[in-house]
Amino acid sequence: MKKLFLILFFLNSCSFVNDDNEIPKDLISEQEMIDIIYDMSLISVSKGINKRILENNGMKPKKYILNKYGIDSLQFVLSNEYYSKDLEKYLSIYENVLQKLEINRQSIVDSIENYRKDRAKRSKEINQEEKKKNKLSDPKASELNSKILKN
Repeated sequence: MKKLFLILFFLNSCSFVNDDNEIPKDLISEQEMIDIIYDMSLISVSKGINKRILENNGMKPKKYILNKYGIDSLQFVLSNEYYSKDLEKYLSIYENVLQKLEINRQSIVDSIENYRKDRAKRSKEINQEEKKKNKLSDPKASELNSKILKN
């Protein structure tokens, strides 16, 4: 009898384990998860570089992002847990984040290249302007000699 009771108790307790990927009531959409993780990645990188600036301004990066998207940490954790149980969705989210990061990186590289080209072009223009000014303001040696002789 005790064995039967223990077996039934064990089987009953196992039935409470929920293997289903139950959808949280306030699930964050996949696109919004992509945006949130993207922003977290950017702030994480900038935090390492400009940590003192963020601290001096009293900014708490994680709290800032959660406020930006109007979510709380529990909602993010539950949504992240939900998506992580479906490996294909989770990989898709992170692949999209990586694509956004790559696009951002490429636009920064392009901006730096354009800046360098513009700076080189402007430097050439300034040098040409300086040469013109020097030619106009520098009197020729013969003119100087004649002025000196007249005085």
